Amino acid sequence: MSFWAILIGVLFLVVCLFLIVVVLLQKGKGGGLGAAFGGMGSSAFGTRTGDVFTWVTIVLTGLFLLLATGASLVFHPTEGVVALPTFQPEPGEYSEPVAVSIQCDTKGATIRFTLDGTDPDENSAVWNNRDIRIEPPGEIRARAERGKWKASPVAVGVYSKARPTTAAAPPALPGTAATAPATAPAGG
Repeated sequence: MSFWAILIGVLFLVVCLFLIVVVLLQKGKGGGLGAAFGGMGSSAFGTRTGDVFTWVTIVLTGLFLLLATGASLVFHPTEGVVALPTFQPEPGEYSEPVAVSIQCDTKGATIRFTLDGTDPDENSAVWNNRDIRIEPPGEIRARAERGKWKASPVAVGVYSKARPTTAAAPPALPGTAATAPATAPAGG
């Protein structure tokens, strides 16, 4: 958090507390805070405290409103675009079924997904932090959304069937594949 955000937050809390104290100290129809605790109701600060407390209340109320407006601007999260969901393990070739999880870097985002090749919409399944089993070849599509933010683009993960590998002869080293067998020297 920035210095200004902390300053506005602390000032807002201090002004709130002072405003509460000043309102409680004012003399009301019942005699003020002193009368509430069994006192006679006379002011501890003299006879003209009503005017002083009224002006202090007006000033503190003005500060309260200004700081409340500033705090709402400073502490309000900005709307943006939700991050693109990612898949784990990464899409690729697999010979066995894959347990896929979906992540999104935007906190509080809801991730919707489909397995039928269509783009996710508001009626699509919501990812509930459990792995999704995909049998290769298969495809998963996901979109993340959060409140009034712009939804993420659709992430597509294709899990294709791994091609079987065949055992091939190792490649020959250069100069050895086409050479004739060595012969014993003459006269040996």
